[in-house]
Amino acid sequence: MSESRRIQAERIIDAPAEAIFDVLADPRRHSEIDGSDSVRDALVSAPERLHVDSTFTMRMQVRPPNLHSASLLQVTVAIINRGRISNTVTEFDEPHAITWRNDFGRHTWRFELHPVPGSPTRTLVRETFDYSTNLLPPLLEAVGFPARNRDAMHDTLDRLAAAVGATV
Repeated sequence: MSESRRIQAERIIDAPAEAIFDVLADPRRHSEIDGSDSVRDALVSAPERLHVDSTFTMRMQVRPPNLHSASLLQVTVAIINRGRISNTVTEFDEPHAITWRNDFGRHTWRFELHPVPGSPTRTLVRETFDYSTNLLPPLLEAVGFPARNRDAMHDTLDRLAAAVGATV
């Protein structure tokens, strides 16, 4: 994995890793935690609980929230895919890590959960967007996608904390 094409964000969430993992493993809750505001809801055919090699399809925003080139690219991809993006789970190590690959662009999203030593109810959560495997990494860079994702990832972690009842 190329370090230069990997974006990370992390925060400590006041919840046990199992509770956090339960939210991440349920695609029906992904729109609730998505900090980019581009994920809508999971299609009915999505599994209630993910596992390695499972696929799930999310409805995506098809109207740009602004005219930033990254937003326009994201909406264009969603339109090409009829407002849907499919993903495949490539890692499922409950309750420590989950990774899924975007089946269109081939980039991955990974969440690592590490219990905070000495605290059974606090977890360090690290989210990684790895676009080194994307079909066109230079295009993502040209439109500013990595920087926009970094900001959205911090929002995702805040929303994940709220979803498990932690103080944001």
